[in-house]
Amino acid sequence: MTITLSAQAFLILCRLFDGCYDDLKQQSKLEQVVEDTAQELLKGVAYLHEQETPPESVTVELSFQQVFFLQKIVAEMLRVMREAVGQEKMIGWLEECQHAFDEAMK
Repeated sequence: MTITLSAQAFLILCRLFDGCYDDLKQQSKLEQVVEDTAQELLKGVAYLHEQETPPESVTVELSFQQVFFLQKIVAEMLRVMREAVGQEKMIGWLEECQHAFDEAMK
């Protein structure tokens, strides 16, 4: 599945994933999907670093399982952020991620 996000939303997704990477990787049932997802996100990060001018968007190829997995992580963070004050930008980027995942799952 092709997922396109604004560069900022993509970076937020990467930071979110990085923040829970170690804990997720320790769960043996999730180890392979965590590693595969990390590799795909790293390809997007490499793309960003290669560009002389920061691009407006980043496109990554994710499997159904990876999209479903990331969708659950983003949904949980959205739930937490909606309870926080002053997180409108973060919520907007997370909602962008959620929308992209929802569209890909259709």
